Amino acid sequence: MSTVIIEGGSPLLGTVQVSGTRNSALKLMAAAMFSNDDVILQNVPKIDVVEDDIKMIRILGGRADWAGAGRVILNGSDITSYEVPLETGSKYRTSLLMAPPLLFRFGKASIPKYKTRLSVPRPVNRILEVWKSLGITIEEDEDYYFISSANASSGHVNFKIPSHMSTDVLIMTAAFLPGETEINNASEESEIDDLIDLMNAMGGNVVRSEPRLIKVNGVNIFKGASVEVQPDKTEAVVFSIAALITKGNVVIKNINRNIMVPLVNFLTKIGARYEFEQNSIKIWRHDEELQAMNLTIAPTPGFVPDWQSAATLLLTQCNGTSYIHDTVYTDRFGYTKDLNRMGAKIELLRPSEAGISYVISDDTYDVDRLGEPYTVAKTNGPVKLKGEKMNITDFRYGTVHVLAALAAEGRSEIEGSDILDCYIENFMLKLKNLGAKIWDQ
Repeated sequence: MSTVIIEGGSPLLGTVQVSGTRNSALKLMAAAMFSNDDVILQNVPKIDVVEDDIKMIRILGGRADWAGAGRVILNGSDITSYEVPLETGSKYRTSLLMAPPLLFRFGKASIPKYKTRLSVPRPVNRILEVWKSLGITIEEDEDYYFISSANASSGHVNFKIPSHMSTDVLIMTAAFLPGETEINNASEESEIDDLIDLMNAMGGNVVRSEPRLIKVNGVNIFKGASVEVQPDKTEAVVFSIAALITKGNVVIKNINRNIMVPLVNFLTKIGARYEFEQNSIKIWRHDEELQAMNLTIAPTPGFVPDWQSAATLLLTQCNGTSYIHDTVYTDRFGYTKDLNRMGAKIELLRPSEAGISYVISDDTYDVDRLGEPYTVAKTNGPVKLKGEKMNITDFRYGTVHVLAALAAEGRSEIEGSDILDCYIENFMLKLKNLGAKIWDQ
């Protein structure tokens, strides 16, 4: 486990290029396994989770080769096994994305269960329920899900709550089932549209006819195609907030302005300075005071959960009291203990304690048994942060430790920083190139 030392207090200055998003790359790599012809992906991030996916595809017999910076060539014609290996497949929940192309080829798939190192894992119950609703049978033991599509058929699926990965899995599964499958209350995440584009480029028939309505008509032949992985919107948010919290001046390149609207609204309300130029955004701050605001965390098109921790950190530097209400997850404020040790003033509340109506999208949370969850963070600012020793145990808010250390007075020691390299391409190097004082212990 790697440890880095960060000396805070230096403004970030310069230009940074956002990489492709893993949230798109992983599903596109899995979808490419439908085709017996070459599928070419551009702008693929070279990170550990992608490398593990490449290894998994090769073990199954498929082709997955780097062909230059950000370019991967994939082909499923030589896949000989329907059993995803336990060692690589159990490392990520996204291994379930490999099931649809294996079902298409073999009528069955064996997918390892997710053996997570996250402090609180994401459930897979919605994905399993989606399959069962289409007649797919699932058996399981301690390590594997055994999935069969022998009796599967198209149909109508209504999500009680929009689910990103469940929508992915359903699109890919319905893509080869005869007839039309209608997905109601589908996730609006932009990465899903990357998947739709690839499935159609390969000969599929997938239409998002309304923001939350997707219709899929099954086909039985998939051809080669070439698509580009969209930029990582979360990485863009992280560098935006890094610029503001260090009182820096940063140009962030390779962004999709259309999907950054929630961030822009947030920046406008707190009084941050920014300007767009084509596919770039420039963000800067000198000594001007930022203003507190209330923020609701919600699925796309709202301010999404992956941005919550960085926004909460920035609000500790804003003048006044802010309330951050997470309406999606019950467990995403674990990092606030470390921020409070650094000098932040963050209090976790139940929604009713903040005068807010209780809303939660986690259908696995038993409110009758567990009570109203602490899904509101109250911040008071601005505060001065001081360097601390911290341990990253969950990549979903690992970047907030790094950003806090960059803004703090003195040195911070962060253990487990290597987990970030699994998910953000060259994250530490990009920060160093902007002037961050970071070195390995």
